[in-house]
Amino acid sequence: MAWWEKGPLRILEVVDTYDFDAISLEHEAKLIKNLKGNTQHFHCMAHQATKDDTAGLNEKRIFMDRLKTYTSLAHKRGIRLIVYFNIHWYTRGFGRKHPDWYQIKEDGSYVDDFYGDGVTMCINSPYREWVFKILRDLCKYEIDGIFYDGPAFTDSTCYCNYCKKLFKEKTGKDLPSKSDRAHPLWKELINFQSDSIALFLKNSNNIIKGINPEILLYMNCQGLGPFWPTGRDNHKIIKNSDMLIAEGGFLFEDINQVSIYQPGMTAKLLASQSGGKPVLVADCAGHKPWSWYMLPETEMSIMLAETLAGGANIWCAFHPHHVLQPEIKVVGKYNEFIKRNAGVFFRTKSLAKVALFWSYNSANFYAGSSVQLTDFTKVMESRKFGDVRKEFMGYYEGLVRAQVPFDVIDEENLKDLQKYQLLILPNSTCLSEGSVEYLSDFVEKGGNLVASFETSLYNEYGERKDNFQLNKLFGVDFAGQIFGPMRWDYVALSDSLPFGNRTTVRGINKKFLPAPTYGIEIKLTSGASPVFFCEKLVNRYEGDPKISSKPFLVTNQFGKGKVIYLAGTFGLDLYTYHFPDYLNLIKNFVSQLSRIPVTVENAPWVEVNLRQSMDKIFLHLVNHTSGVRRPLTYIQPLENLKIGFFGAKVKEIQALWTNKKLKLKKSGKGISFVLPYLENYEVISLR
Repeated sequence: MAWWEKGPLRILEVVDTYDFDAISLEHEAKLIKNLKGNTQHFHCMAHQATKDDTAGLNEKRIFMDRLKTYTSLAHKRGIRLIVYFNIHWYTRGFGRKHPDWYQIKEDGSYVDDFYGDGVTMCINSPYREWVFKILRDLCKYEIDGIFYDGPAFTDSTCYCNYCKKLFKEKTGKDLPSKSDRAHPLWKELINFQSDSIALFLKNSNNIIKGINPEILLYMNCQGLGPFWPTGRDNHKIIKNSDMLIAEGGFLFEDINQVSIYQPGMTAKLLASQSGGKPVLVADCAGHKPWSWYMLPETEMSIMLAETLAGGANIWCAFHPHHVLQPEIKVVGKYNEFIKRNAGVFFRTKSLAKVALFWSYNSANFYAGSSVQLTDFTKVMESRKFGDVRKEFMGYYEGLVRAQVPFDVIDEENLKDLQKYQLLILPNSTCLSEGSVEYLSDFVEKGGNLVASFETSLYNEYGERKDNFQLNKLFGVDFAGQIFGPMRWDYVALSDSLPFGNRTTVRGINKKFLPAPTYGIEIKLTSGASPVFFCEKLVNRYEGDPKISSKPFLVTNQFGKGKVIYLAGTFGLDLYTYHFPDYLNLIKNFVSQLSRIPVTVENAPWVEVNLRQSMDKIFLHLVNHTSGVRRPLTYIQPLENLKIGFFGAKVKEIQALWTNKKLKLKKSGKGISFVLPYLENYEVISLR
C-alpha cells in the first residue's frame, strides 16, 4: 500500500512562489508543523514578474537547490513533500523562445493573456519532453510526490500543428471549430483533448513510478462543470494518476453568488469518480481574485467542514503574510481534529440512500450548460433556459435543507444503483441508451426516481429525440414544445387530488405557487398529476390565475418503483428564488420515496452527512445558521439540539469536536440524544 493510502492527508501549501524571501525555509517547515499538516505542496518554481519577463514559469525559475535544502527540513518534522509543478502558465519570454510550443487559437494567434499576461503550452508539442526531463530531475531528490497544476486546454484552443496532425491521424479529418458545439466532429475534438491529457499523465506516471513507485502523481482536475473547455475528464484522469483534486474551495468575486455547499458537493462528486483512490478538495484562504486578501475565519471554517463532511481530504493554500493573521489558526484547529480522530476521515463509506445525479454528458453537450468562473475557465452563460448546473444546485440545496444524507454520482455510477432508494435527475438531458437501461432496471426493481424538465430528451451527444427516453417511467409523452418565460405565473393544486398524491403535496396550503420560469408541454399516459400550470397572465395584476390543462407535477408507478416528474425548471428556480414551498416539495419527495435516517429538531440550517467505518457510524453536522450576506463572519451557535437516528443498533455516542459523551435514549424506531452545543462543525461517533 502506497503512503498516500495509509491515512488521512492534511495538505498545506505556502504560496511563496512570488517571493521566496517572504519566509525562510526553516520558518516554513515550522509553520507547517505548527498548523498540524502532515503533507506539503512545496514551491521550488518561482512565478514572480521581473523587469526582464512577465509572471509565470520559465526555465530560469526552477531552483533544485531550494528543493534539496527543504526536503531534510520537512522530513525531519514528519512532513511529506509534494512538489508543485506548474504545467499551464508560462512567461511571455519563455514563449518567445519556444514559439512552436504555444497553444494556438482558432484564428491562428496564441494565448498571450493567461492570468493577464502569461502564455500556455500544448502538451502535444515537444513541450511535453521538456516537462518529462524536469520530472526525471525532480525524482532524483527525496520527494514524496508531484502535483501538476494543469495541464489544461482553453475554450478556444488548441490548433497548433501538432494537434492538427494528431487529430488528422486519429480521425482522418481536420480539427473542427471548438466554438461550434453543433459540429458533427465536435465530440471527437473533446475526446481527442481529454485523451491527450490522459496520455500525458500516463507517460508522466510511467516515468515517475519507473524511478520510484513511492512518488505519487496527481493533477488539478474538473469540479462541478463541463470538461469540454479544458479537456480534463476525471474518469480518464484517475486511471492515470493516484488521487483526484479539484478547486471546490476557491471562492471568486461576489461569493453570495457561490454556493456555500460548493466544497461539499465537489467532495461528493470526486468521491464517486475516484474508484476508491483518495480525494481532495482544494481550499484557498484567499478571496479570489484578491489572492492576498484573506477570507474571514468563519468562511474558512465552513469551507473545511464542508470538505470533511463530503468525504474528502483537506488541502489548504495561503500566502506567507496570511500566517500573521489570526484567521489562519482555524486551519490548525481542523488539522488537529483530523489528527486526533484519524479513523473518522479515512476509508469511510457513505451511508446515503439518496443520490443526486450530475450528468457530465449534459454538461458537455446540452445547450443549457453554463461554465463557472475558475482559475482555468471564464464565465460562459447557457442558452436562456435549462441551465443544468443551476438546476442541479437547486436540488442540492433542497436536499441539504431537508437534512437528507445523499451522494453525488455521474454516468459511471448508474450501473451500480442497488444501495439507493431514491435517485434524482435534475434536468439530466443527455442520456445514452445504456444509462436509460440502467435507470429503467433500477425503477422496475423497486428504486424510486425524481426527474425534471428535459431529462432524457436527448442522446448522450445532445441530439434531440422525438420523445423522452424515460417516457414510460415518467408516465408522460413529450408534446413538442417548451414555453416561457413565466415571470409572474403560477402552478396550482388540482381540485381533486389523485389517490396517493396527498403525501407529495403535504404541507402546501397555498392556493397558488410560483411557476418555474420555463415549462415543457407533456401528455399524460399512465401518470397522474396533482399540480397543473395556470394559464399565462398578461401582467402580474391581471386577476386570479385560471388552472390550465398542462400538467406540472406527475406521479407514476413503473414496475415496483415510483417516479415523480416535474415539467419545468423547478431546480433552477429553487436555486434562484429559494421558495419555501419548493423546499417543502423536495422534503416531501424524499420522505415519500426513501427513508430519512436522521432528524434534527428545530434546526433547519444544519447540514447532515452519514459515513461509516467498521463498527462506527459518523454523523457530520455543519451549522449554516448565519447572517444573510457573505463573506460569513459569524455562525450562530446552537444549543441542546435534539437528534434522532434510525436504522442501526447504537451502544455509545460521543461528540468528537467538543469531546463529550452523550446520553442516548432508545425508542421503538431507533435512538435519540441531545447535543449540548454546536458551533460551526461537529462529528458524532455512534458505536
